Amino acid sequence: MVVGNGMIARRFIEFAERSDVVIFASGVSNSKETHPEPFARERQLVDKTLRETRGSLFVYFSTASVEDPTEKGSPYVTHKLKLEQLIRNQAANHLLVRASNVVGGPGNPHTILNFFVNRILRNEPFTIWQHATRNLIDLDDVYRVVTDYIAKPAGWNQTILVANPYSISPLALVQAIETHTGQRAQYELVDKGIPFALSADSLSDQLQVTAGSYWQPERYVAHLLKKYYP
Repeated sequence: MVVGNGMIARRFIEFAERSDVVIFASGVSNSKETHPEPFARERQLVDKTLRETRGSLFVYFSTASVEDPTEKGSPYVTHKLKLEQLIRNQAANHLLVRASNVVGGPGNPHTILNFFVNRILRNEPFTIWQHATRNLIDLDDVYRVVTDYIAKPAGWNQTILVANPYSISPLALVQAIETHTGQRAQYELVDKGIPFALSADSLSDQLQVTAGSYWQPERYVAHLLKKYYP
């Protein structure tokens, strides 16, 4: 069973006809959301799906933002943590996937890469948080890691971080987009943001991290831009 119709749900569509696994990828798409209605809708849908799929492995896509000190206590992070606990308490088996900034091409305008690409292509001004870091992960890499966990019941009933071993500064990300598109960005650097690292060491085997591999930030971002924004 697959719940949702966004890029993550579409990537896991092969699970749509399975009754033993639930891929829950339908939720609040904007991490800056503050209105209560979208959060309530997701909570109700999680409750309903848990009731209807008792006995199944419940795979829930949460967010790596719970580890971002600038997002601590935000409505989005608070909501995700509450749903994680609900699923731990009620699902027979679960996988809670804390994914970083998933890249799967144009679509959701709220993702950081789409935001920057759209602003640059439209020649629209924007601000860059000078001290922040962001972590980008290819949708196909997320799929590879999560399906590996699904296939091995010994790894169920835990919270897993699916993230790039390396983060990147927003400024370096914008500069990579400028190089890829051949367009200059109209931005202002602001004295905001806190750098933080995601501990993705436990995923090294699945991600095949090696010295000089394509996971290095500049190489990985160039790969994402070429793949999804040709």
